[in-house]
Amino acid sequence: MPRRATVLFPLAAFLLAAAPAEAVQPGSCRPTLAEYRALALGIGYADASAQLGCRGRREVALTVGRNRRVTYSWRGRGSFGANFNLTFANDRLTDKSQLGLR
Repeated sequence: MPRRATVLFPLAAFLLAAAPAEAVQPGSCRPTLAEYRALALGIGYADASAQLGCRGRREVALTVGRNRRVTYSWRGRGSFGANFNLTFANDRLTDKSQLGLR
């Protein structure tokens, strides 16, 4: 392998790994269990973010053909480490899970 490719491949991998998350949550945005429960299946990501008051952190994004599935996480209010995840398929909420929200 040429020396140039030997340097560029690790550099590209480092830059991709160091890319910031899609959205950084403000420290004051910690949705509650009531806000989590108010999220209805079928709403879009923009509506969910507006209801919660902040955007989530994109954890997983997968596109297969015309289907796109994205999972976002939020830190929540409650016990230590409280959080929740929302999964959207083609921009519609299809699944939610939470841990420690109050």
